[in-house]
Amino acid sequence: MSPSEMLPMTQPGDSYASSLSTASPTYRTAQSASDPPRLRRPGNAGIPGHLVRRLSSPSIPPAVYHYAKPRILGPCVLWALCLWMVHHYLLPLPLPSLPHRIQSAAQADDHFLSSAFPPPPLRDGDDSLDSVDPRWRPLSPLAPPDAPFPRLRPTRFLPPRCLEQWFADGEMLCGPAELGAEDKLDAIWLWVNGSDHRWRDSMVHWRAEEGIYSPEHHFRQNNELKHSMRSVLESLSGHIGTVHLLTADYPFEYPNDVPLVPDDVLAKMGDPLGALSTWRIAQTPTWLNFAHLDPASPSHPYHPASTDALLGRKGQLTKQELQFPRFRYAVHSEVFHLPTVERDAVTEELGEREWTEKEWRRMALPTFNSMAIESRIGWMPGLADVALAMNDDFFILRPHAVSDFHSPLYGSVIRFDHGWYQQVRPILDKTRINDAGEAGGLYHANYVLSKRFPRRLRPYFAHTPKVITRGLHHEASLIFKEDLFTSSRRRFREVTHGEGDIQMQWLLTSLRVERWREALLWTYVVANVGTLELGVWGAEAREEIAAIFELGKDDDDVVKIEVHKGERWTLEPGRMEKAFQHAGWEAPMATEMLFSSLDGHMPPIPRPGMDSTDNKCILDLERCFGSFWLHDESVTAGDMFKRLTFQYPECGDCLIDALVTASGPLGLSAFFPPKDRRYDNPPLTPGRKYPKYLPPPHLPLTATWLEADFSLENVMSTTALPSEAVNLRQYCMRLLSRYMYLSARSDSHFHMLTSPQHATQVFNQLDGNRHVSILGLNDDIMSDYETTVEIMNVWFGSRWPRKLVWERDWHPVKDRLHDRNVGMR
Repeated sequence: MSPSEMLPMTQPGDSYASSLSTASPTYRTAQSASDPPRLRRPGNAGIPGHLVRRLSSPSIPPAVYHYAKPRILGPCVLWALCLWMVHHYLLPLPLPSLPHRIQSAAQADDHFLSSAFPPPPLRDGDDSLDSVDPRWRPLSPLAPPDAPFPRLRPTRFLPPRCLEQWFADGEMLCGPAELGAEDKLDAIWLWVNGSDHRWRDSMVHWRAEEGIYSPEHHFRQNNELKHSMRSVLESLSGHIGTVHLLTADYPFEYPNDVPLVPDDVLAKMGDPLGALSTWRIAQTPTWLNFAHLDPASPSHPYHPASTDALLGRKGQLTKQELQFPRFRYAVHSEVFHLPTVERDAVTEELGEREWTEKEWRRMALPTFNSMAIESRIGWMPGLADVALAMNDDFFILRPHAVSDFHSPLYGSVIRFDHGWYQQVRPILDKTRINDAGEAGGLYHANYVLSKRFPRRLRPYFAHTPKVITRGLHHEASLIFKEDLFTSSRRRFREVTHGEGDIQMQWLLTSLRVERWREALLWTYVVANVGTLELGVWGAEAREEIAAIFELGKDDDDVVKIEVHKGERWTLEPGRMEKAFQHAGWEAPMATEMLFSSLDGHMPPIPRPGMDSTDNKCILDLERCFGSFWLHDESVTAGDMFKRLTFQYPECGDCLIDALVTASGPLGLSAFFPPKDRRYDNPPLTPGRKYPKYLPPPHLPLTATWLEADFSLENVMSTTALPSEAVNLRQYCMRLLSRYMYLSARSDSHFHMLTSPQHATQVFNQLDGNRHVSILGLNDDIMSDYETTVEIMNVWFGSRWPRKLVWERDWHPVKDRLHDRNVGMR
C-alpha cells in the first residue's frame, strides 16, 4: 500500500458547523497575489501581566467610598459586636456557629473515592490450601461490582503546593514528607493452557459453531508463564504490589467435578448440589501452589510469623521476602461484565441492564479472543490503578525502576514505534474484520478513536509490556461502550460478525495522548480565556490572542502566524533524575525518554525525507478562529474549543506549541487561569439528591466530539458539588494529572521463533548483548517443535534459575531472596 493511501485525514464531511463557521472556511490570505503572506512570530514573554490582573475583583464604585469612613464604620462595628455578644451569651439563636458553617461547606475532596481500588471480597469456600488437582481449581465466582460501575476514581494527585510548582513552573521542590512513598506496580498476565483437554474440547466445539479456523500456535503452552513472572519479579524486585493471573474457566459439572472440592469445604455445604450449581472450574498452571499465594496468611513462608523450621533455614526474613507481592487469580466469567452506568455516572434501569448483560454474556463466553479479554481488564478484582500488562511471552532482562513505567510526576511511559509506515490508519477495513493477527483490531481501534478525537494516523507501539491505568480503562469502557459491547462478543478473531476486534491496549495508549491534548486545550480555551467574559470568546479574548502573538493595531493585514517552538529543558540531562531524587523516588534505570507531555502535544512522525528537526508551524488566523477574528463576533468558549481541537486539529496543535513557548523553558504556565480564578457551581436543582460520590475532574465521555458539551457549566455539573467554589487552576492541574505520559524507547528485542536453529541463534545473540532490557518471544515454530521448546526452556532456566515461592518445587534455601544494594540494581 502506498504512503499516500495511508493519509485520508480530512474529508468533506468532517467539518463541524457551529457559530464559528464562516461562509467559506477555505485557506485565505489578505494581500494581493503579488505580495507574500505577512507573517508574525509570537514572542517568548508569555501572557502579559495586565491580562491576569483583569481577573481580580471588580473595582469599587466611587459612591461606596462615601460610607467607608471611621465615623460611619465605627458605630456599625460596635453595634454588630454588641449584637453578637447578646445572642452568643444571653439569647443564643438556633444557628450553627460560623466555624461549623465553614467546616460544613461543600468540600469536593470529601466526596472523591479513594485513588486505591478496594480489595475484592473472599470467594465462598476459598481457602489458603493447595488445589486437589493442579490442573483445575473449583471456585465460587465473585459477584459483579456493585452498581454503578465503573465509578471513576482520582489518580494519585500531587499535593496542591507541589502541583502548582510542577505544572506551572516545571520544578519539583516537594520532598518525601509531602509526596509520600513511591507507588508500587501491579502486574497482570493473561493466560490459557491450550494443552488442557477441557479447554480444547470447548474450543473445537465453538470453532465448529462459528464455522471458522483458528491457528493452533495462538494457544500452545510452552511453559513461558512462570519464567515471565520470574523475570518481572527479579527486574522489579520490591516494586510489585500484586501479581494477577486472568485465566479461562468452565462450568462445574456435577457430580464429576465434586472430587475437586476439598473435603473440609464440601463438609460445610448443607446441600452440595444446590451450593455447587453456581460454581465454576478455573484452569490453572500445574506448577502453581495455591497455599503460597498470600503473604498475609500465617501459613505463607514469607509471613513474619513463619518459624525457622517452616523456612528450613536460619535467620530472619530478608527485606525482599517481606516485600514479596501477593498472587491473585480471576477467571473470564468474573470480568466479563458491562458498565452499569450511562456516561458520567447516571445509573441505568436495573431490569434492562440485567437482561442485556445476561444476553451479552451468553454470546461472549467462553471466549478464545485475547482482544476481547483485554477489553475487560478494568473489571479485574483487586487490580490497582497502575498495572503492567504482560503477555506470557514477555520478559524483562535488566533491573528497572517503577518510573521506567509510570510515576505521578511524568505519568505513564509509552514505548511507541516511530516508523512512518508502521502507523495505524483510521479506517474500518472490511477485509480485515476476521483478521487472525492484530492489524484489523488496530484499524478498528483508530476508527472509533477518530470519531471522538481528530481523524489522523497514530503511531503503533513496540512489542513490550504496556502500562494500564484502571481509571483510563474505565473511561474507555464508557466512551466506547457501544463499540466494545459488540467487539467483546467475538469469541475468535476470525469471526465475521460485527465490525471487527478492537485492540484495547493500543486504544488505551492513544486515548491517553488524546485526552491529554484535549485537556490541555480545554484548560486554555474554556477554563482560562473562556472565563474572561462568562463563557464566551469576545473582546477580551481577542486582546488575549493579540497579546500572545504580539499583534498591534497596525497588524490588521496579518493573516498567518509563524510559531517557532522555544527551547525546553524538561528532559535535559540530569533534570529528571534530580526531580526523582528530590521526591525520594527511584529514577528510571533502563529507558531513554524522548518526549514529555509536559512539553505539550507529541509531534507527529515526519514523512521519510522530511526534516525531523523542523520546529515551526503556521497558525492561519481566519481558518483557526473564523468569524471571531474576522468579524469581531463573540462565540461560546465551547464552540471555539471544538473548532480548535477537533474541526481544525492543526490549529489546536499549533496553538499548543505557541503556549508552550510562551511558558518558557519549563512548565505550562501560559495555559492556566490565574490562582484566584474560581467558578461558582449552581446550587442543587430542586428534587435532585445531593451527590454522595463525585467523579474526579474529567471531560465528557461521549462517543463523538460532535455530541459533547464542553462548556464549563456542563463539565462542572458532573465533576463539582452543588454551590462549590471551584478553583479552576487547581481543577485543571488535577485534570491533566490523569493523562500525563512520556514517549520513550527501550533496548527491546522481539523474535518469532521458527526452528531449533533459529532459537539457538536468538538466544546466543541475547547472551552476547547485556544491554537488551525487554524481550518478546512469539511461538511461530514451523519445524521440530519439541526440540525448539526444549532449547527455549533450557535458556529460561539458565537465565532465571531461582523459583518463586508459589511454584510447587520452590525450595526455602536454594531459592532464598537476597537483599540487594539499591545502587547496584
